[in-house]
Amino acid sequence: MPFVYEVTLAEETPQPAYKLTQQLVPAGTLVGTGQNIAVLTDGESEFHLRAPLQGLLVGWFAESGDALDPDEPVARIVAEGAERPVDAVTPVRSQPC
Repeated sequence: MPFVYEVTLAEETPQPAYKLTQQLVPAGTLVGTGQNIAVLTDGESEFHLRAPLQGLLVGWFAESGDALDPDEPVARIVAEGAERPVDAVTPVRSQPC
């Protein structure tokens, strides 16, 4: 049975002021656990936001340039299997090529 969960940012101390730079996958795309789904910035560095669980990304709540709040969802994903808790995501610093 599928279940829906919302991708949210994990609380950090101090909390960086992240902005969404780019959606890496459009709504309607299957994503894998740990797949980069968006690029964020804190004004100094870029970070990847990763899908916490495999599923179908069905919608975005933020657009490019939007400030992100850890209390607000960033995206919605439909996953297969029994409903279970899904952890908030800590953005991972992008590695230069």
